[in-house]
Amino acid sequence: MKTHLIAAWLLICALCAPAMAASSSLSIKAEGPVVIADAISLTVHSAIVGRDFVIEVTPPRTPPILPGQTAPVVYVLDGGYDLAGPAGYMLGAAGVMAPAYIVTVGYPAGASARGVDLLSTSATSPDGFAHKGGGADAFRRFLVEELKPFVEARYPVDGGKSMLFGHSLSGLFTANVLASHPSDFAAYLIASPSVWADPGVVERLRALRIANSPRRVFVGYGGDENAYMIDGARQVIRALSGVQGVLLQAKAFEGEQHISYYPALPNAAFPFLLPRDNLMRRPNSVELSAERLKRYLGVYELADHRHVTVTEDEDGLVFKVDGRDEAGLLAEAMDRFFIRGVDASIIFDAGDGLARKMEISLNGTTALALRVP
Repeated sequence: MKTHLIAAWLLICALCAPAMAASSSLSIKAEGPVVIADAISLTVHSAIVGRDFVIEVTPPRTPPILPGQTAPVVYVLDGGYDLAGPAGYMLGAAGVMAPAYIVTVGYPAGASARGVDLLSTSATSPDGFAHKGGGADAFRRFLVEELKPFVEARYPVDGGKSMLFGHSLSGLFTANVLASHPSDFAAYLIASPSVWADPGVVERLRALRIANSPRRVFVGYGGDENAYMIDGARQVIRALSGVQGVLLQAKAFEGEQHISYYPALPNAAFPFLLPRDNLMRRPNSVELSAERLKRYLGVYELADHRHVTVTEDEDGLVFKVDGRDEAGLLAEAMDRFFIRGVDASIIFDAGDGLARKMEISLNGTTALALRVP
């Protein structure tokens, strides 16, 4: 069952807070759900599994806008506990990881089938809870054969830079995908894997050999989890430590229990699993004369025929690519500009007259735009 951590945290705060005044002069003018970072929620039906799933997609703060540009994509099971999307958005915006699309996979309310989908066979947990199992292969096929092509057709993502992220039962599932189909994803985040449900995963991981591109793997667990959970995670770490083609990083979150370390997990794992290709630039701004700024004004055209418009307002130059929001340009040198808080640079070819072209770099990708006569 999906755990709504944010809602639970708010409930705990409400229960622990002092009693509020019985009345208030504050009146509600509007009320509705909060949409974080332009995320979208989709309910899709899998023909392979035969049931519905709730898919939430959170784009990076600076999504690809240049011709042919793409971004990595992270597939997070258990709905990301409502935390993975916002965490990935903030980490990408901060420049500590490659900006990526975060795609969480969950179930409609009251329709969770994780005890079936995440296990190949039935299993009973040490505390006596029985899981039916049997659906892991179909669920993997849903992810790889249905969801990945759907996302790659709808968003500018790089399927060769995809990551699978699972915790607990879905951590075990993620470990099994790595063991049996390592080429399905380029990186794997295995958190508190429920090895008790399928001990054979350890030997399968130990026998893993990756001949082509190395796979980055992060294994995490809480230092205060139940002993059998800690032992399972450590077995996975030992099994992967000597595997050819695996770049491994592991972390025990000391003082944390099975779920309490989850909010800190993306911050620890995402930068390793999805490293940036370059350091995020943070230049200082300089002043250019109004006469110089006018040389950059105009309309430019990218290779895919979209237009880039440079205008001005009371704050300076304004940069806009067709279909995207406006952004203010700040000068860092003659003919060279940046956008505050974004890994972007714009270099004009101005000389002594009007700029004839601009070179746009965003998140390590560069494109040329020519002035429209």
